[in-house]
Amino acid sequence: MEDENTLSPIEQIRQTEAEVTRRIAAAREVAEKTLVEARAQAAMRKEEARQAGRLEGDKISQQVVSQAEEMARLTLEQAHQQAETLRRKGELRMTQAVAWAVKFVIGLEEEGYPADER
Repeated sequence: MEDENTLSPIEQIRQTEAEVTRRIAAAREVAEKTLVEARAQAAMRKEEARQAGRLEGDKISQQVVSQAEEMARLTLEQAHQQAETLRRKGELRMTQAVAWAVKFVIGLEEEGYPADER
């Protein structure tokens, strides 16, 4: 290869063009590799974000279900307590009603009404 000083101006231009073309091709190749890597990294981050979102959604869903279960448990417990309270009141009132009925019947008998005329 001849020294640049001995090359004609047109040869120097051609040599410079060839060097610039090689550099452009190398830069294009680096840019393409960078783009492929960036796309792969973006896809990986997108999938990671999707998975993180899914996990967070599952976590929130589980919390909501747990809260609903706790509310249902508390509601059921209150219903059982109210039912027990009503049962006790019913027993007390039944006892009071029987006692009243007995007193009423005894009162009638004491007043002279026979049991078969009531």
